[in-house]
Amino acid sequence: MTATDPVIELVEVSAVHGRGAQARRTLAPTTFDIHRGESVAVVGRSGAGKSTLAEVVLGLRPPEGGHVIVGGEHWCSHRVRPARAKRHLVQGVPQDPAAAFVPRWTLRHSIELAVRRLTGENATERALHRAAELACLERELLDRRPSEVSGGQAQRAAIARAIAAGPAVIVADEPTSALDGATAEAVSSALLGIVEHSEVALLLVTHDPAFARRCTRTVTLTPVAH
Repeated sequence: MTATDPVIELVEVSAVHGRGAQARRTLAPTTFDIHRGESVAVVGRSGAGKSTLAEVVLGLRPPEGGHVIVGGEHWCSHRVRPARAKRHLVQGVPQDPAAAFVPRWTLRHSIELAVRRLTGENATERALHRAAELACLERELLDRRPSEVSGGQAQRAAIARAIAAGPAVIVADEPTSALDGATAEAVSSALLGIVEHSEVALLLVTHDPAFARRCTRTVTLTPVAH
């Protein structure tokens, strides 16, 4: 892989829901790529398959057709799931961060466990602080539990957790939809700042046109005709 190669490539990726006679296509064949330092907003009407696309890229569901390439190597297809040793390369930022953290654990503990599980290594204090800095999360909040921080702070902690694993791609599925205007602005700025300063690729699923306009470019999905 050279500096000019895409970080991630989606090639004719499609998806279905259900099996046999009940199977229904939820994502039409979709092709695009994202380079290092780029942010791509995936937009479209409800039912176009935006969240389905995010799930496929994250390896949470196999595509019905096509394949995904990450870092120049095969990532997933209908028959192949992402290799466990490489799962840290694609990390997600959820819509509801509070539900993504174990309530009784501190944010620090959750991030440390995620890094250990994904990379097999312990997160250093320097790496934790760097991730918090990129996510615009105050360091002292790392030692609080999810119930002790605001929704925006929890979302920035989720971003820090994604960054701490050392990803090549961050997939954010409606990361600001549950936040008020000012907090959503701060979270979107944190995500776009990470793309600029750490040169990861961002795949953003959003209904927010203002957020989408701040991205490098947009990909519009069209609902599948049934």
